[in-house]
Amino acid sequence: MNRVIIIFLGVVFSFIAEAAFNEQQTKLYIVGKHQQYTNIQSAIDASVEALNAVIFIKPGVYEERLFITRNNIALVGESSKNTIIKTSILRSDWRKTHPSDWGAAAVNINGTDIALVNLSIVNEYGLLTGDHEHQFAVRGFELSDRIITHNCNIITGGADTLSLWNKNGRYYHSHCYFEGHTDFVCPRGTALIENSKFYNQKRSATIWHDGELNSDYKLVVSESEFDGIKGFWLARHHYDAQFYLLNSSFSNNMADKPIFRKRYNNKAVERPNLYGQRYFFEGNRSENQFSWLEDNFKTSDVIPKQYPDLAAWVFDNTWQPNQDLSRLSQFLIESLNGQKFEPFNINAAKTKM
Repeated sequence: MNRVIIIFLGVVFSFIAEAAFNEQQTKLYIVGKHQQYTNIQSAIDASVEALNAVIFIKPGVYEERLFITRNNIALVGESSKNTIIKTSILRSDWRKTHPSDWGAAAVNINGTDIALVNLSIVNEYGLLTGDHEHQFAVRGFELSDRIITHNCNIITGGADTLSLWNKNGRYYHSHCYFEGHTDFVCPRGTALIENSKFYNQKRSATIWHDGELNSDYKLVVSESEFDGIKGFWLARHHYDAQFYLLNSSFSNNMADKPIFRKRYNNKAVERPNLYGQRYFFEGNRSENQFSWLEDNFKTSDVIPKQYPDLAAWVFDNTWQPNQDLSRLSQFLIESLNGQKFEPFNINAAKTKM
């Protein structure tokens, strides 16, 4: 997508978000026992009447599969510990009777400006059966853009746990816990992950990226922790990709295996490597002295010389997700009439200057 168009869209959506929380254009829906809506999907469906919607979810285990096709909606649990969305589905089983992945995740998203906050989202198929193939907790489709997960536990017993696959999409994840098997956090487009924890249950790649459509697209992980079983790998990619690992820690269980590109024996499916190998590291901590983890990037070259903060750099001034979270938090404080919810920790990761 043309960068000018992206900036224009960012300005438009930013205006919509600010108007939503400051000009009473947002409607609140409450889900839970003894509430008007007893399941989450019914509240999502009802919210089509509102320009912008916030769905506040009371404690409970919600065994349902969610479908989000509208824009400008936030799903907020009381807390990530006691507000749980759960399903059990293997992707390959789903595809036997369906033409696409739509419906193969606990949360299926095909819209823009979506926030998932204070939730545990679990696809427990692999946890129950021991089958660790592709199974989604959250799956984003072609229209998924400006997606936030904050204070969430996102877990599967298999691969591709958090799969946001709009190749031009923008994604922000903060204060989250991710657990799964191969490539279990695997964004396309551009993603920023801050203050989060990864736990890899397999000797395979933890994170994955596809940035083939634009040399500026990147996956940036800052102030986060990586752990897993003995010998887990850090990252890989199948297409052109760009990884930045900043001020993060890696347990001694991580294998001495640099980020790499997966190659195919079938040349018909092999993609050209247009931009070269782009793996950048700064300020990370590891008990293992792997040479490929050594610093080769300086954040101070771009912040504040070119951009005021990390998010501005990552999203090229098209989006400030922490501002969206601040407005959402304030809206809830003003609208819930004293009902408690887990406070948002909106402090962005501190970047070395």
